[in-house]
Amino acid sequence: MVTSKTKYEASKEEIKELFSFHKVGSVLDISPLGNGEFNAAYKASCNNGISYALKIAPPDDSRVLSYEKNMMESEVFWYKQMHDKTDILCPRVYVYDPSKTIIKSSCFIMEMMEGEPLWAVDFSADEYEEVQKQKIGMLAKIHKISNDGFGYIQTGLKASWYEALRNMSAGLVKDCKDLGYETPDGEQFIKYIDKNERLLRTVPCRMVNFDLWDSNVLYNAKTGKICWIDPERGFWGDPVADFITLGSGQKAPLSEKLKELEIYNGMADEKIDLNEETQIRYALAVCYLALIEEVEKYVRYEPDNPNYLRNTADAREMYDMAFNCLGTCF
Repeated sequence: MVTSKTKYEASKEEIKELFSFHKVGSVLDISPLGNGEFNAAYKASCNNGISYALKIAPPDDSRVLSYEKNMMESEVFWYKQMHDKTDILCPRVYVYDPSKTIIKSSCFIMEMMEGEPLWAVDFSADEYEEVQKQKIGMLAKIHKISNDGFGYIQTGLKASWYEALRNMSAGLVKDCKDLGYETPDGEQFIKYIDKNERLLRTVPCRMVNFDLWDSNVLYNAKTGKICWIDPERGFWGDPVADFITLGSGQKAPLSEKLKELEIYNGMADEKIDLNEETQIRYALAVCYLALIEEVEKYVRYEPDNPNYLRNTADAREMYDMAFNCLGTCF
């Protein structure tokens, strides 16, 4: 598994006891699972012939960002939303255990899905394009799910996207200061939020994943279908934010994602047009991701860790692109 300050290292004895207590099965084999950088994950094969995935939140004494507290409960919630309200293929959660009695952190046992992460598959150009259409179709489906309150369910919902985005961003700025660092870019970002308050108060409230990278999508070569995993960073908010993970990625403006917009609009009930307002909304979402990457490096990695350096460079490029749009384009 990827080295990270936040990962819980469960013993084989803990995992076996957890499965036995919840009557899932007797564990025969345990192995690390996935390349996530926050939670720990394991594959557990049982005597009933079934393999399960076990996901464990960071230990209570881990330093995490404010919005990351109780995020495992959020992940279980978003899986349920997808199962109850869409036909999206994603794991079923069999056991959610926040008691911390056996494993000393919140955890859940879920269905083990077949497939490899998209980044690990050697697709032809046509195959990859088809898979990207499936991803976009997933977003169109979750964007049909609406709510009255905006923001993270684990930190409290707000009446508008303006209030939620400002609260989410201010929380990260405070986290940064509490860690002993300043974030001039984060403070500039909040000024742009305030400048666009009127627009942000008109944004519809939809289920937003905000993390649909190729590492969070599994491809089943037998069926040609994809499966969605790891929705824990979802929130109620602006559906335009989900375009960050599409096409040319988070460092490109929305104007470079015409193909993805066209595919999305062919599937979605509510179309997203490329206009001044959607470009502003998108640029603000990019700023929010930049702020996350900027601040999370302080709690997750040592300064000489390659991922610390990656976060620093990524955040800088995202801020520069978004600030350019917000400051000069409009």
